Amino acid sequence: MQKSGGAVIPMDNKDIVYLFGARQVQPAPREIFDEEVCDFLGKLSEELRADVRAKQYTDILTFAFFIRRANLKLMKERYADAAYMIGKGTVFHIAPSNVPINFAYSWVFGLLSGNANIVRVSMKDFIQVRIICDAVDRLILDEQYRWVEQENAVVMYDHAKKELTDLFSAQCQVRLIWGGDHTIEMIRQSKLPPRSTEITFADRYSFALMDAKAVLDSSEQEMSRLAANFYNDTYLMDQNACSTPHMICWIGEGEQYRKAQKRFWEHISKEAERYTLEDIKASEKFTTLCSYLMELDTKQTDRYQNLLYVISLNKLPENITKLRGKYGLFFQKEFQNVQDTLVHLNDTRVQTCVIYGVDEKEIKKEVIHMHMLGIDRVVPIGKSLDIDLNWDGYDMIRGLSRKIG
Repeated sequence: MQKSGGAVIPMDNKDIVYLFGARQVQPAPREIFDEEVCDFLGKLSEELRADVRAKQYTDILTFAFFIRRANLKLMKERYADAAYMIGKGTVFHIAPSNVPINFAYSWVFGLLSGNANIVRVSMKDFIQVRIICDAVDRLILDEQYRWVEQENAVVMYDHAKKELTDLFSAQCQVRLIWGGDHTIEMIRQSKLPPRSTEITFADRYSFALMDAKAVLDSSEQEMSRLAANFYNDTYLMDQNACSTPHMICWIGEGEQYRKAQKRFWEHISKEAERYTLEDIKASEKFTTLCSYLMELDTKQTDRYQNLLYVISLNKLPENITKLRGKYGLFFQKEFQNVQDTLVHLNDTRVQTCVIYGVDEKEIKKEVIHMHMLGIDRVVPIGKSLDIDLNWDGYDMIRGLSRKIG
């Protein structure tokens, strides 16, 4: 596959578009955190931070910050005792269609664990994907980074083309699927070689746990920062990300609940004025609101124009993970303490607990003490979208590499 002036030129198979890379990747397993790999990623970070187009997208700049040399060094230090670890071969990544930048993080996991990579991206024309792939194209013109083109490929093809998923699955030692349960079910119809393994990121649910007294005790400056962080966790992705909180669980007593909720949501409503709510989103959100009001046992619903709806619940449904908002629709419920809250969230689908005013270590200890099936992450508000080498309970480096005994 070749490119000319930024235009993609498909090669042999007209159904596959290569954004960059080889038509046939050449696996050459490397040691984890290989020096050549880290050097390339550090250079890619510099390239993206200098790119005028990239500067318009915070998710690209966040990714560039993630792969900067200093951070790669810190990540490598976490595996200082991991001797004789090498990539498994080729990783076939199926990226989701709801988070444009996800493909790049998945690819980095494959690179840092020492693998060649085939990354299938969505057919949606995300500008973030184009900007990153264009930056890679510029770098691989340099002879020292030619190996990147030989060992990697980012491809687009119609997801209905099962024969192409069959083709790439047959070539991989690990298949990495990002997507909902339906996507996983469809991809699994394509067989893997006998010794190949698979890591899946299925439908997940996330929530926030907030201390009412902490909100009341916060300064106006702290509240403004909290509102901005909550906005970034939720509105930036239209509440589509698996780690975005949908329900806010409040811990407190007496009048604390009402006063804290009022203060918090008023700050969120001001922050939400930055959000672009197209007509179709507004219509869909209102329809979703009406459906929930018919189904749930609610106390009240607060509307801050069309930008923010908050449904206060009297009683939780049997399946709490069905409480999913969009475009600025949230749920809230009051609880006595941490244990009282977590007992309702003992589900394998629960991924991230986003906290404010609550001790992170206390939550983690309770997850273990209560023998919980879910909650893989506990992070402060504003950090829910921060991806890491440990994701969904998986250690990505160890999961994508093999140890020579």
